[in-house]
Amino acid sequence: MMRSRSPIGVLLVVAAMSLGVRSADAHQLDEYLQAARIAAARDRLVVELSLTPGVAVAPRILQLIDRDGDGRISAEEIDRYAQRVLGDLELSVDGTVVPLALTRVDCPSSDGMREGTGTIRIEARTAAGLDAGAHRLHFVNAHETASSVYLVNALVPSDRSLTIGAQRRDVLQRRVDIDVVVAQTYATAFWMLAFAGALGALTLVRLTDYSVFSGAHR
Repeated sequence: MMRSRSPIGVLLVVAAMSLGVRSADAHQLDEYLQAARIAAARDRLVVELSLTPGVAVAPRILQLIDRDGDGRISAEEIDRYAQRVLGDLELSVDGTVVPLALTRVDCPSSDGMREGTGTIRIEARTAAGLDAGAHRLHFVNAHETASSVYLVNALVPSDRSLTIGAQRRDVLQRRVDIDVVVAQTYATAFWMLAFAGALGALTLVRLTDYSVFSGAHR
C-alpha cells in the first residue's frame, strides 16, 4: 500500500529537483564546450571544431578574440584566434606530427556569444592523406584547458576503402588514438603488378643476354 507524501515532503522534493536543474545549468554556463571531429581520407586529414562558450566564460573568450576591444569581431581577429586554436592542437600519423592548415572559420555575433548560443566553427586540414595500410592517428586538444569540456570522434569515411577501427579516448576526451586501415585500390594493385612484370621481363632479358654472351665466348 502506497503512503501519501506530506505537503512538506513534496515541497522538499520539488526544491531538491529545482536545485539539481540549477546546478546542471550553472555547470553548463561556466564551460567552454569544444567538440572535435576528425575525417580521414586518402588525400587529406580534416579536423572540424565546434567551440561553444557558456555565458560565464563568453566574456573571456570574446576578450581573446576582440583584441582591440571595440565590441566587434573582425575577419582578421577571428582568423588570428583560429590560428591560436590550431597552435594548441596536435595531430600525428604513425608517430609523426603533421601540420594543420586553416581552411575555414565561422564566428557568430558577439551578442550571440554573450548569450551562450554562439558557436565558433573551425576547419583545418593536412596537405597529405593516408597511404594503403594500417595507420594510427593521435589527436590532442590543449586549448583553454582550465574551463573547457571536450568531445572527440572520428567521422565515418565517405571512401569505403577506409575503415575506422578502435578509438581510444582519455577520460576528458582531450586525447584520442584512432586506428585506420586503408585498403589498396585496384589501380594501385594493377600498377604494382605491372611494375613487377616489367621488372621480371627486364631481369629475363638480362639473363638471356648473359647466357648468349657466355655461350659466344666458350
